[in-house]
Amino acid sequence: MENAEKVFSYVKYERELQTDYRRKLSEAKRKSDVRKVFYEFFFKLLVMIKPDVPNNLQEDIKFDEKELTYSFTGELERIINELSANSDLKAIIDRMFEDAKHRYMKIAQDEDADYFRLNKSGR
Repeated sequence: MENAEKVFSYVKYERELQTDYRRKLSEAKRKSDVRKVFYEFFFKLLVMIKPDVPNNLQEDIKFDEKELTYSFTGELERIINELSANSDLKAIIDRMFEDAKHRYMKIAQDEDADYFRLNKSGR
């Protein structure tokens, strides 16, 4: 075990953000709000891990509304891959995304229900 690579855990950062993250998600009223909250808290997490990450890299986060997936592009993708190599970062991001996805789907469901109710009332 002498040559074993050190594995980094960022769960302490996840826990620091978790309460606010879930509260903000539950307050989200529109699907776009959910996306913003995910971006904001993902980036807060990233800055806790790597304080020198440039703010403009937020543009490299993609939230696919049809497939309900996320991805990273460009420089941000490189940074995430580098940080994830021997850490639990991807698992943490996946958990954050799962929370966002559930809220997103709930809002979408509510919007569909409201739409059908409006149509039935003849508006």
